[in-house]
Amino acid sequence: MAIFAAILVVPWVMALVLTPATIRFARRHGLLDLPNARKTHKEPVAMLGGVAVFASVVIGIGALLPFVPQLRELALGEGSLGALALGCALMVALGLWDDLYDMSALHKAAWQVGIAALTFAMGFKVGPIELPFGFMLVDSPPVSFAVTIAWIVVVANAFNLIDGMDGLASGVSLVTALTVFLLANQNGATVPVVAALALSGALAGFLRFNLPPARIFLGDAGALSIGYLTAVLALASYQKAPAAVALIVPLLVLGLPLLDTSLAVIRRGLSHLSAHGARGLTVRELFAAVTTADRGHLHDLLLRNGLSVRESLVVLYALCIALASLGLETRAMSTELRFGLVGALLVSGYAALRALERRAARREARAALAASGQQPELASSSHRAAG
Repeated sequence: MAIFAAILVVPWVMALVLTPATIRFARRHGLLDLPNARKTHKEPVAMLGGVAVFASVVIGIGALLPFVPQLRELALGEGSLGALALGCALMVALGLWDDLYDMSALHKAAWQVGIAALTFAMGFKVGPIELPFGFMLVDSPPVSFAVTIAWIVVVANAFNLIDGMDGLASGVSLVTALTVFLLANQNGATVPVVAALALSGALAGFLRFNLPPARIFLGDAGALSIGYLTAVLALASYQKAPAAVALIVPLLVLGLPLLDTSLAVIRRGLSHLSAHGARGLTVRELFAAVTTADRGHLHDLLLRNGLSVRESLVVLYALCIALASLGLETRAMSTELRFGLVGALLVSGYAALRALERRAARREARAALAASGQQPELASSSHRAAG
């Protein structure tokens, strides 16, 4: 317990020290996220939060290495803390480049696939996958490689997509990191235990400066690297467990970002096909459609329905905790029930999102009418008369 406490506390202290220093550095060099119509903040906010979190984790664990022999045994080699740090550092660099120079979605995706492939080569990979009704997807190298790449890229981008409101991505990441720690500790996966606990400490320290009104943002460097780290840790937590549980338990633990991302892809894809029909079925056009930002994410809809940023955070934190708890509870379920639960969450989530979207549209229409000085009843009567 003393070692666990040290792994949690030292990165937390480092984040409390490094984050203010990073804020000053970003402001001094003009590395600021400027407000626009799609963003919730009204004043320029420092970027580079991801660098502060990553440095807090690495320096925190590094500071403990001389005093904790168990950590030194995990430092190098296949599936080690060093391998994890290398992959995360590359994702930080990719996200930082995107923050500064705004990469295209295609180029960013290609680099993410490359980093995920390197991660696979360094020993973090999916084992055999349990499917419903007794079927198994064997862990042959091609299958394991494909599933590992897809898992890392999807989860990393899921965390990036929810980073649209003060304190959201960092708070959700803290909940998921702590849950992954519980999963890894139960399964005896030592590297994920250490890394998840250190990440939790760093995020707890960083969150003090990221809650609304935020003084610093994670940026792509933070959201992508934390998503990457969480994906790899969730995967590694079950890497040695029997049947790998089809990644369904980690899927539910990471439920909020993955659900929001899945629904965003479905929503944007259907909207694109509705507008363009069969002509929009090309891979390039569909990829462009599903990677184009909009205001349909869950946090956007809560704000559009009149909740404040803080109220929205409370709702989303509660939802994240509920999904993580559900993920932990499903460990004793059959595979069929787990898959059915994920399907039910997707369907109910899509229905809830559409309901929120319709309510937001009606609210915005009433506000537009009020701004124009026209009463809703009068406008409705005029519309019927014109019809």
